[in-house]
Amino acid sequence: MKLNSTFIIVIVLVIGAVAAWYFFTGTSEQPPLTETSSINTEETEFKALINELPTSFDTGIFTDPRFNALVDLSTKIAPEPSGRLDPFAPVSNIGGR
Repeated sequence: MKLNSTFIIVIVLVIGAVAAWYFFTGTSEQPPLTETSSINTEETEFKALINELPTSFDTGIFTDPRFNALVDLSTKIAPEPSGRLDPFAPVSNIGGR
């Protein structure tokens, strides 16, 4: 029984070592990540589109009678008592139970 356990431990360690060598060595065939020219082209197009946006805002809406006729329909919220100061403190014996 002792020989079986030792053999299994050795096999697991060998498989782990091979897996670590395979995944962590620099034998990958993929080239390292580099910046491509397509990204620069997209960035240039994006900057050009941003420059086409208008830089001024039409504030005429604030003088429109329909805007001035808007009414605030919010509801006032009454203050409620807060909970216990320490929610993790033991609950006191209420009601003699």
